Parts: sequence; C-alpha cells; structure tokens
Amino acid sequence: MSKKLLYTLNGDTNGKFRNYLDSFQGEPRIAWYPSAGTDFRPLLYLHQGFAEISKPTSPEPNPPDIFLFSDYFPWKESDFLDTTKIYFDDRTEVLVRGIEELPSVNLNLDKQIVDFPEGSDATGRVVFLEVNILSAILGEFTFPVVYVFIENESFCANKILPMHGKISHVIHVRYGGGAGGGGKSTGIWLLNILKQVGCEVFIHDDHFFMQDGDEAAMAMYPALAGPCAPPLSETIRVVKSEAWSNYGDVCWALLKFNPSQ
Repeated sequence: MSKKLLYTLNGDTNGKFRNYLDSFQGEPRIAWYPSAGTDFRPLLYLHQGFAEISKPTSPEPNPPDIFLFSDYFPWKESDFLDTTKIYFDDRTEVLVRGIEELPSVNLNLDKQIVDFPEGSDATGRVVFLEVNILSAILGEFTFPVVYVFIENESFCANKILPMHGKISHVIHVRYGGGAGGGGKSTGIWLLNILKQVGCEVFIHDDHFFMQDGDEAAMAMYPALAGPCAPPLSETIRVVKSEAWSNYGDVCWALLKFNPSQ
C-alpha cells in the first residue's frame, strides 16, 4: 500500500519523513512523476487551488498528499540539491525549506534503457524534501516530496509493484526517449501498470511510441509488460504546451477500469 512503500523508502531513518508518515491518518495519496528532472510544476498543477481555477469537465478525484519523483539523474548539478532555490520568476517562487537524506537505493542502471549508465553523484540517493511555493495566483503552500534518483523502470519493477504501492496520480511529461539524456524509453510501458497501482488520474503529453528501451525494460521486468493498458476514458483538463513542457499539450485523463480484466 501507499504507506508501506513510503516506509520502505524511509528505512531506519528517524527524522521528518518518519514523523510525517507516523502522523498521517490513513493512506496518503501519492502522485508519481517518473523522469521528473528538475521540473516541480506538478506541485502547482495538482494543488487544489489550481483545480478551482482550471475546472475539470467532470468530477475530479482528490489531489495527492505527497509527491514521489524518480529519475536516474545523470547531470552533475541540480537546482535543488546544490541550492535551496528551485525556481523564481515574477509570479512564482519555489524553494526547498528542508531536505533529509534517506537510505540509498542500489538498483540497476541498464545501458539498454538509459543513455548514461554511469549515472552521477546523485544516482542512488533518496531524499525527502519540503518544497515551499509562493505563487501570485495560488498563494503560499508546502508539499512533501520524496525524490528517488534511480532508473524509473527498475524502481517500478523492484519497489513500487512488489510493495503493492498505490499511486493515485501518474505523470508522464517529457519522459525521455533519447532527449537530453533521458534515455532510450518513451515510458509507454507505464500504460501497462496503471491498473496495478490503482491510478485514478493519468497526466500525460501523449508522446507514446515503442522504443528499444521500452522493449528492453519489458523483457527485463515482465511485470511492466502487463496486464493490458486500460482505456483512457475521459480527458477532464488540458494545460497548453507552453504552460508546462513545450512538448505538447498536457492532458488529465480520468481512468476507469473494467473489473473483469
């Protein structure tokens, strides 16, 4: 379940993240952003205030309580490990108010999937972040973020699925597919695990096509190959390309699953 996965990532650390988990009543709703890079826009776009401004065309599930980011992160520097300031312009300021090192995760970086299997100093690290946002439109708020610096495919197959992790929101924006060191996969395999993780809203840029890295991942980790992808039943919101990634409009797809499948 959600807490089981998060407690596993916390390990024996007895700090802010454990306090957060111990004090949380019930199961936290998790938004998972594979190949997140340094993009913290989901914290804005999945805030309740944004939902009130950009109203969905159909009733929308509740927003996430916590964000789970993953990326093997081959770059030598970052805007949130090396400095507290993630982003700043005349409308939005994003700062790291707190950072806690969690136990490292030693999983494979496979050259069939990623472009730089040597990784970087960040690769393998896990950190808990308290990310503070000051928005001229949404006001000031803080979200908890767990960032796992590891290959998405290995992380999903070796941690999320075996822990029966429940993910209410899955985000597929600028996944990679060879762009900027992203890797040899477009992340099309994500369509195959949405039902397994109980995804309610799939946020995507519609860049899905099979690449060698996707084929290698599904051969290496059979759990990523099925069951068949559920239909994306209804698009309830669209954010224009220039407002997020400049890689195509980003759609909120409300998922419905066939119980017989």
